[in-house]
Amino acid sequence: MFITTFLKKERKIWHRRFGPSLIAGIAVAIITFFFEMTASNIVMFASLGASAAILTHKYIHKLTILRTVIFAYFIGLFVSLSFVYLTKSIALTFPVTALIVVTLTTLGLYLFNVFHPPAVSAALAFIMMENGGLREDLTIFFSVIILLILIKVLTYIFYYENLEMHKIKQEFKKVEKKEVKKIKRILK
Repeated sequence: MFITTFLKKERKIWHRRFGPSLIAGIAVAIITFFFEMTASNIVMFASLGASAAILTHKYIHKLTILRTVIFAYFIGLFVSLSFVYLTKSIALTFPVTALIVVTLTTLGLYLFNVFHPPAVSAALAFIMMENGGLREDLTIFFSVIILLILIKVLTYIFYYENLEMHKIKQEFKKVEKKEVKKIKRILK
């Protein structure tokens, strides 16, 4: 009896989570066609994959909305590029650089209340890309942001019946605990 209940539950989870997982996987696969397979890009793709998985979640929470993700990635970009350009004349080892960038990025995420852990690995990827220059960093940053927005839009359009396109504007608002409860009531 327990096994059949478990298998039915797992089948239901499989069917409900396959669509968003496929959307996240396709998005990361598409962006890999446009960039070289360097170590920094692979770190960035891993970060993008984690963010894509988070964004395909059907519940609106301050950690799963586009506003949080976009600001978190911006903080990661800002910290890493600032650090690279401010310390250009100082020779630091990668472990020291990683320590400082991860610490400052995580602190920024907490201070601005936009905690999105994949942005920390994105900051490391931007540090590793320092030879590509500012233009390449900005190109990759905006590519990632556009792709994340497309992932969320595709999730709204093709997967969740309770996420309606006219509610996508909530993705860009600051969501507080009271608003999360209100949104959950609306979606039921």
